[in-house]
Amino acid sequence: MAKKIMAWSECKIEIGKTGANDAMATDLTSIGTIKDKSSILEPSDGDALEAKSTGGHTVAKEVQEGGFKLVTRVIEPEDSLLTTLGLGEVSDSDFNVKTHTVDGDFSVKVTPKNVGAKGIKAPKTNITYKPGWSEEEGNYADLEFEILHGEAGYWYSRFTKAAAAGG
Repeated sequence: MAKKIMAWSECKIEIGKTGANDAMATDLTSIGTIKDKSSILEPSDGDALEAKSTGGHTVAKEVQEGGFKLVTRVIEPEDSLLTTLGLGEVSDSDFNVKTHTVDGDFSVKVTPKNVGAKGIKAPKTNITYKPGWSEEEGNYADLEFEILHGEAGYWYSRFTKAAAAGG
Protein backbone atom coordinates (compact mmCIF):
# COMPACT_ATOMS: atom_id res chain seq x y z
CA MET A 1 0.00 0.00 0.00
CA ALA A 2 1.34 3.44 -0.95
CA LYS A 3 2.11 5.89 1.82
CA LYS A 4 -0.54 8.60 2.22
CA ILE A 5 0.84 12.13 2.14
CA MET A 6 -1.58 14.51 3.78
CA ALA A 7 -2.38 17.99 2.45
CA TRP A 8 -2.78 19.62 5.82
CA SER A 9 -1.15 22.53 7.61
CA GLU A 10 0.59 25.60 6.21
CA CYS A 11 -1.05 25.85 2.83
CA LYS A 12 -0.15 28.65 0.43
CA ILE A 13 -2.97 30.39 -1.45
CA GLU A 14 -2.28 32.40 -4.59
CA ILE A 15 -4.55 34.35 -6.93
CA GLY A 16 -4.41 35.95 -10.37
CA LYS A 17 -6.80 37.31 -12.98
CA THR A 18 -8.48 34.50 -14.92
CA GLY A 19 -7.12 34.22 -18.47
CA ALA A 20 -8.86 34.23 -21.83
CA ASN A 21 -11.49 31.52 -22.29
CA ASP A 22 -11.51 31.05 -18.49
CA ALA A 23 -7.97 29.65 -18.49
CA MET A 24 -5.95 29.34 -15.28
CA ALA A 25 -4.01 32.54 -14.54
CA THR A 26 -0.30 32.33 -15.36
CA ASP A 27 0.75 35.14 -13.00
CA LEU A 28 -0.17 34.27 -9.40
CA THR A 29 0.39 36.31 -6.21
CA SER A 30 0.16 35.15 -2.58
CA ILE A 31 -2.86 36.46 -0.66
CA GLY A 32 -0.67 36.84 2.46
CA THR A 33 -0.49 35.24 5.88
CA ILE A 34 -3.30 32.74 6.41
CA LYS A 35 -4.80 32.23 9.87
CA ASP A 36 -4.15 28.78 11.31
CA LYS A 37 -6.92 26.26 10.60
CA SER A 38 -9.09 28.80 8.75
CA SER A 39 -9.02 27.37 5.20
CA ILE A 40 -11.56 24.90 3.87
CA LEU A 41 -12.81 23.73 0.47
CA GLU A 42 -16.39 22.59 0.79
CA PRO A 43 -19.21 21.68 -1.57
CA SER A 44 -22.54 23.46 -1.66
CA ASP A 45 -25.79 21.60 -2.24
CA GLY A 46 -27.43 21.93 -5.61
CA ASP A 47 -31.08 22.81 -6.09
CA ALA A 48 -33.55 19.99 -5.65
CA LEU A 49 -36.47 19.64 -8.04
CA GLU A 50 -39.39 17.66 -6.67
CA ALA A 51 -42.85 16.73 -7.96
CA LYS A 52 -45.56 15.70 -5.50
CA SER A 53 -48.92 14.20 -6.10
CA THR A 54 -52.02 14.95 -4.09
CA GLY A 55 -51.50 13.96 -0.48
CA GLY A 56 -47.87 15.08 -0.55
CA HIS A 57 -46.39 11.92 -2.06
CA THR A 58 -43.11 12.43 -3.89
CA VAL A 59 -43.40 11.03 -7.43
CA ALA A 60 -40.17 12.39 -8.90
CA LYS A 61 -37.03 14.04 -7.59
CA GLU A 62 -33.87 15.35 -9.19
CA VAL A 63 -30.93 17.02 -7.49
CA GLN A 64 -28.82 19.46 -9.51
CA GLU A 65 -25.05 19.51 -9.13
CA GLY A 66 -23.91 21.91 -6.43
CA GLY A 67 -20.82 24.09 -6.43
CA PHE A 68 -17.62 24.48 -4.45
CA LYS A 69 -16.36 27.23 -2.20
CA LEU A 70 -12.89 27.85 -0.76
CA VAL A 71 -12.93 29.94 2.44
CA THR A 72 -9.91 31.36 4.29
CA ARG A 73 -8.92 34.16 6.68
CA VAL A 74 -5.95 36.45 5.96
CA ILE A 75 -4.15 37.97 8.95
CA GLU A 76 -3.35 41.71 8.63
CA PRO A 77 -4.07 41.92 4.88
CA GLU A 78 -1.49 43.92 2.94
CA ASP A 79 -2.37 46.90 0.74
CA SER A 80 -1.02 44.89 -2.20
CA LEU A 81 -3.85 42.33 -1.75
CA LEU A 82 -6.48 45.07 -1.70
CA THR A 83 -4.88 46.61 -4.81
CA THR A 84 -4.86 43.24 -6.61
CA LEU A 85 -8.55 42.82 -5.77
CA GLY A 86 -9.33 46.34 -7.04
CA LEU A 87 -10.69 47.58 -3.71
CA GLY A 88 -8.95 50.97 -3.64
CA GLU A 89 -5.59 52.68 -3.92
CA VAL A 90 -2.65 54.00 -1.92
CA SER A 91 -2.74 57.75 -1.25
CA ASP A 92 0.32 59.13 0.55
CA SER A 93 0.82 56.61 3.39
CA ASP A 94 -2.86 55.58 3.59
CA PHE A 95 -4.89 53.05 1.64
CA ASN A 96 -8.23 54.48 0.56
CA VAL A 97 -10.78 51.65 0.44
CA LYS A 98 -13.35 52.52 -2.22
CA THR A 99 -15.34 49.26 -2.28
CA HIS A 100 -15.52 45.81 -0.73
CA THR A 101 -16.85 44.29 -3.97
CA VAL A 102 -14.35 42.37 -6.08
CA ASP A 103 -15.04 42.70 -9.82
CA GLY A 104 -14.00 40.14 -12.39
CA ASP A 105 -12.95 36.52 -12.24
CA PHE A 106 -9.84 35.27 -10.46
CA SER A 107 -7.96 31.98 -10.54
CA VAL A 108 -6.90 30.46 -7.21
CA LYS A 109 -4.22 27.91 -6.39
CA VAL A 110 -3.89 26.15 -3.04
CA THR A 111 -0.49 24.52 -2.53
CA PRO A 112 0.00 22.21 0.46
CA LYS A 113 3.17 22.23 2.57
CA ASN A 114 4.02 18.54 2.12
CA VAL A 115 5.75 17.29 -1.04
CA GLY A 116 3.57 14.60 -2.61
CA ALA A 117 0.33 16.04 -1.18
CA LYS A 118 -2.58 17.12 -3.41
CA GLY A 119 -3.34 20.79 -4.04
CA ILE A 120 -5.99 22.44 -6.19
CA LYS A 121 -6.07 24.95 -9.04
CA ALA A 122 -9.39 26.62 -9.91
CA PRO A 123 -9.21 28.68 -13.09
CA LYS A 124 -12.38 30.72 -12.49
CA THR A 125 -13.71 31.96 -9.16
CA ASN A 126 -15.79 34.82 -7.86
CA ILE A 127 -14.23 36.39 -4.75
CA THR A 128 -16.12 37.84 -1.78
CA TYR A 129 -13.96 40.06 0.49
CA LYS A 130 -15.11 40.61 4.07
CA PRO A 131 -12.79 42.81 6.19
CA GLY A 132 -12.89 42.75 9.98
CA TRP A 133 -11.10 43.62 13.19
CA SER A 134 -11.15 42.26 16.73
CA GLU A 135 -9.11 42.77 19.88
CA GLU A 136 -8.07 39.12 19.73
CA GLU A 137 -7.12 38.94 16.02
CA GLY A 138 -6.38 42.52 14.93
CA ASN A 139 -7.16 43.28 11.28
CA TYR A 140 -8.23 40.37 9.12
CA ALA A 141 -10.10 39.61 5.92
CA ASP A 142 -12.29 36.62 5.19
CA LEU A 143 -12.02 35.60 1.55
CA GLU A 144 -14.58 33.34 -0.09
CA PHE A 145 -13.76 31.92 -3.50
CA GLU A 146 -16.88 30.57 -5.19
CA ILE A 147 -15.49 28.15 -7.77
CA LEU A 148 -17.25 28.55 -11.10
CA HIS A 149 -17.60 25.99 -13.89
CA GLY A 150 -16.32 28.04 -16.82
CA GLU A 151 -15.30 27.61 -20.44
CA ALA A 152 -12.32 25.49 -19.36
CA GLY A 153 -14.88 22.71 -18.85
CA TYR A 154 -14.10 21.76 -15.25
CA TRP A 155 -14.46 23.11 -11.69
CA TYR A 156 -10.86 22.69 -10.56
CA SER A 157 -7.89 20.41 -11.05
CA ARG A 158 -5.91 18.51 -8.43
CA PHE A 159 -2.14 18.45 -8.62
CA THR A 160 0.63 16.76 -6.66
CA LYS A 161 3.14 19.09 -5.00
CA ALA A 162 6.58 18.36 -6.40
CA ALA A 163 9.91 18.74 -4.59
CA ALA A 164 11.67 22.06 -5.11
CA ALA A 165 14.13 22.04 -8.01
CA GLY A 166 17.75 21.53 -6.99
CA GLY A 167 17.06 19.97 -3.62
